[in-house]
Order: sequence, then structure tokens, then C-alpha cells
Amino acid sequence: MSSAQFTSWRVLLNSITSKNNLERRGVAIVSNLCCFCRVKVESTRHSFFECRVAWLVWNKCYARMGLTSVNHHDPVSHFSHFNLLNVLVKVNVVRGMVWIAVVGEIWKHRNKYIIKGGVIDHSKMFTLAQLKVWSWITSKSAHACFSYSEWCIDSLAGMFSIK
Repeated sequence: MSSAQFTSWRVLLNSITSKNNLERRGVAIVSNLCCFCRVKVESTRHSFFECRVAWLVWNKCYARMGLTSVNHHDPVSHFSHFNLLNVLVKVNVVRGMVWIAVVGEIWKHRNKYIIKGGVIDHSKMFTLAQLKVWSWITSKSAHACFSYSEWCIDSLAGMFSIK
């Protein structure tokens, strides 16, 4: 989980190497527009929380987790939204993993698109994040008692079945 955790930490600190941050550091950029939407300047806030592609990924995430939500555009507020009061600690741990995985997949997909080109696929980003969380849970907990297909069908049940 270290690469995704590192990326998430950098997003929370606004130290990700977005085009906007590179420009502020004096790096010459051909185009500072977001590679996903090509409409707005690529910043941490835009790339992960405002861009239409990111918005679609987060909406899939909210739907899967049974949430109705305002999509916060500030990274810290957005992350805090995934930590609920009056729930089991393990549920918030899994919710934090989901946030880390989604942020990691958005960044990974963005970099792959810049380097290799291809198609921008928000569904694939979400699916890969979902797979990543399931693999983290099942590799870290000998008592995780749900298959990947069960996780995909009902993530909430998966969260509560962790012993």
C-alpha cells in the first residue's frame, strides 16, 4: 500500500507534481491544462476532486459505499468525509483505504495516460481501486471472509465481515 499512501499524503499536502505545482517551481510546461478534461489548469484540487473524470470516479465510489454526498474539493475535507462518527474503527479504516486507493488510481491513470496515451476510463479507475482495497484487506487480515465478487456486490457487507 506504500505507493498509494505516499501519493495520498502528497495530495493532502498539495505537493503532488501537478502541472500547476511544477509551474510554481519554475518548470516549463507546454500546456498546463488537465490531461483528463483539457478545460482547466491541472492542480491537485482539480485533478482529484473537481475534474469531471475524477467526479465520475468518486460518484461510483459513493454509490458503491451507499453514500449521498457533497463532493468536497479540498483534499483534507474530502478525506475527512470518509471518516464517520459512531461506526466501528475497522469500517473507518476500510473507508480510508478506499480513499487512498481511489486517489492512487486517479494519479496512476493520469501518469499512464500522459506517458502512453490511450483511453481515459473512469470505470476502470474505480474498478482497479476496488480491487486494490480488496487485496489489501484480504492480505492483511487472515479473518477477512469475503471473495472479490462479494466485495464488488456489497462493499458494506465486506467491511462488517472483517473479524
